[in-house]
Amino acid sequence: MRVEAVHPEALSDGDIAAWRRMLAAEPELSSPYLTPDWTQLVARHRGGVRVALWRDAAGAAQGFLPVQLSGPFAAMPVGGPICDYQAVIAPRACVLDLPAAAKALGVGRIDMGAGLRNSLVAPWLRTSDTGHVVRLEGGWDAWCANRRAAGTKLLSRARNRLARLTRDHPGAVSLEPFSTDPFAFEALIAWKRDQMRRTRVTDIFRYAWVDDIVRGAFAAPASGFEFGGALFVLRVRAAPVAVLFCLRARTALHTWFVAHDPAFADYSPGTIIFVETIRAAAGEGFTEVDLGPGDYPYKHSLASHGRPIGAGFIGRPGFAASLKAAEFGIRATVETLPVGRVRHWPAKAMRRLDIARGLAPPPAQLA
Repeated sequence: MRVEAVHPEALSDGDIAAWRRMLAAEPELSSPYLTPDWTQLVARHRGGVRVALWRDAAGAAQGFLPVQLSGPFAAMPVGGPICDYQAVIAPRACVLDLPAAAKALGVGRIDMGAGLRNSLVAPWLRTSDTGHVVRLEGGWDAWCANRRAAGTKLLSRARNRLARLTRDHPGAVSLEPFSTDPFAFEALIAWKRDQMRRTRVTDIFRYAWVDDIVRGAFAAPASGFEFGGALFVLRVRAAPVAVLFCLRARTALHTWFVAHDPAFADYSPGTIIFVETIRAAAGEGFTEVDLGPGDYPYKHSLASHGRPIGAGFIGRPGFAASLKAAEFGIRATVETLPVGRVRHWPAKAMRRLDIARGLAPPPAQLA
């Protein structure tokens, strides 16, 4: 079996069809970030995007690993810090030489910030974490019952806040699911950027390629079955007060950006819109709403399922792989020490470095 590095736009119709078949056959690969559409969207706005493609002797595609290149040492997840999950798209029973992908891409290693443990990358992951997923196979009522049984108070809190908002603004409150309203989308971006400034978080929208990708996703409506953006808007007197933007792949939604009008903060509009989005998704036949990784109380309260993930890298012998292995070794050692919050510092430093590397433009020679 051979491995080649292919530009996403050079994939044949047969390659794309094979990629989609593999996704459909593996429920754990339901994320929009694993679709060929996501990879091609990123490639349209950022140079250096490639797909490591395994082919059998007859030339048929056997597996796909999309990445973005930032130099000769390492490849990053395609989409960098705005991509929540990574995996090799291939049947679980398939045997692939993963380090050969690094060689084909011309790098020493392929980094993963949140590789899926229920995929072929599992042996290469060095940490353990969880993505938080709302499963809706049984519908809205079944999910509500599951959350009540788990003891969460978030649903009743959201219901009470929505009731108070409605009482204070009679006849003026509405939720618009799967909105195509550009004004609401721009409000979301403006609120999100303001939030990033206030909390001193990197404003990712300063990077033109990131801004273009998010806008490109909004332009791909959720009515497209394979991939699209899905905007949910909570309104008071027709004006947006909270907006949640998701990605969609088949019957899966993945929440991406959420923000609200600070003037309505007392009503917890973010909580309201998450719960009402789940209700709307269930009504439209979606089977899951992925909240992504992150140790946030609202995610623990809403999620009925955990998606096992971890950070790590696929490497071949050399300096780049040895350096990354040393970083993970130091992190693992410090995390076992009784040093309080200090034990989390190496992990935070590695994440910050990955964000900076992921946001950096590719070398000029990479188209």
